[in-house]
Amino acid sequence: MNTIFKTNVNTSEQGRRYIIGAAILGLLLTNPTMPAWIALVACYPIFTALVQWDPINTVMQAAINRFKHKNSMTFGKTTTA
Repeated sequence: MNTIFKTNVNTSEQGRRYIIGAAILGLLLTNPTMPAWIALVACYPIFTALVQWDPINTVMQAAINRFKHKNSMTFGKTTTA
């Protein structure tokens, strides 16, 4: 299957996401006083585990890489007075 997205959720993280999503859904089902929108919160880790791609993880990795690249270029520079 060819996709435009590179997977960024490995197998162990995928399992953790299924467990977290199921736990949130379980809490929602056992506690009827919780708001229903929490089911949407539970769907996010389950969906990202299914497709093995997390957009938030992609954005964070891009920001970290940009920060590292910016700092590595200024690290070797010295100032003269």
